[in-house]
Amino acid sequence: MKKRLPLLESFAAVFAVATVAFMTALPAIQETGERNVDLQDNLSLIRTAVFRFSMDHEMDGTEVHPAQNNNDFELQILGRTRSDGSTHQRGRFEDRFFGPYLNAMPVNPVNGLSSVRIMPSGISEPIFNGLAGWVYVTDTGKIFADLAGVDDRGIAFSEY
Repeated sequence: MKKRLPLLESFAAVFAVATVAFMTALPAIQETGERNVDLQDNLSLIRTAVFRFSMDHEMDGTEVHPAQNNNDFELQILGRTRSDGSTHQRGRFEDRFFGPYLNAMPVNPVNGLSSVRIMPSGISEPIFNGLAGWVYVTDTGKIFADLAGVDDRGIAFSEY
């Protein structure tokens, strides 16, 4: 006859295994600040919108990034556009078939801003000053959080 494990001992064993698993995962949970996860998520949303815009638009066989040719970045990402990236209404019939790529510009959870600062043409690296939520480099089509310095883990915000 087989011997069975009593019910109380079974619960104690399951509790002990769960406690060890929780204690093992606790440092990893504490390392990732909630603010950093939200920042990464919002930055990913904007980067995906910029990528989708660039995939939909081209002029003379070359990819068009938002805000090129003096166009408004936010109008291009939040509104409807033509294949050349233009956003203005030409007549009474709708001829803007692309977008919108976002419903609203996400907020940078670290500084609480949702505005986008555009780097002028010819500058390929962002300059961080914290005056906007995001910094967009038109020459490269890359967007960054407008945050100088490092996060709680010592990782530079520019590396996000």
